Amino acid sequence: MPRKNHRQSGNGADGGLHDRVQAVGQRIHDQVSEAGDQLSENYGQFREDAARRYRQAEGMMARNPGTSILFGLGLGFGLGLVLTTLLSRPEETWAERYLPDRLRRTPDSLQHLADSLKGLPDRLSQYLPNQVKS
Repeated sequence: MPRKNHRQSGNGADGGLHDRVQAVGQRIHDQVSEAGDQLSENYGQFREDAARRYRQAEGMMARNPGTSILFGLGLGFGLGLVLTTLLSRPEETWAERYLPDRLRRTPDSLQHLADSLKGLPDRLSQYLPNQVKS
C-alpha cells in the first residue's frame, strides 16, 4: 500500500507541522552529535591525565619503597576499620542479655540518689529552728 504524504493532503498546516518536527529532530540530532564529540575529546584528555598521574605515582613508589609500603598498610588498616564499623551491628552485652531491668538500671538509680543527697543539708535546714542552725 502506498503511504500517504501529509504534504499532499491539501492541508498546509500538516506540512508546516511536519517541517517543524523535522527541524526540532535535526536540532536534537546536532546537539547530541556535538555532545558526543565533546565527550570523546574530554575522555581522551582524562585518559592522558590519568596515565601521567599513574606514572608519577609509580615513580614516587619506586623512589620511596618503605614509605609506600607503610602508607599502603596504614590506608588498608584504616579502610578496614571504617568498613568494619559501618557494616557491623552493636552486640548486646552480657548484662543486657541476662540481668533483669531493675539491676541494669542500678547505676542510673545511684546517680539519681547522689544528686538528691547533694541538696539534703539545705532542705533539712528549712525544717530546723533558727537556734539549732547557728
